[in-house]
Amino acid sequence: MKNFKRSGLFLLLLFMLTLSGCNYNYKELFTSQKPEEKLIRVEVHFSDTDKMVGYVKNLGMEENARIFVGGSSVNYLYDKAGNIIASFNYQRIEYIKIIPEE
Repeated sequence: MKNFKRSGLFLLLLFMLTLSGCNYNYKELFTSQKPEEKLIRVEVHFSDTDKMVGYVKNLGMEENARIFVGGSSVNYLYDKAGNIIASFNYQRIEYIKIIPEE
């Protein structure tokens, strides 16, 4: 009976703390977030002499990239904030040059 009262008191206290306006984000307790990948600034050179400057998450195929039957692929180029600004196909790339941050 004592443990039941203690448990009830603890739950009541916890409930009151959540209603009192604590600025704690309780969703973090129940969600697992993997650390953000560092973006690498690159200049992508294509086979038709076009080039694009942007950021990639890694220099190989990304986790969210797609590979289609026949060898074509879709990978993504990001802006500094991590928003997708372009997609590209590794089949058309001559090389990728890493550019230091300015």
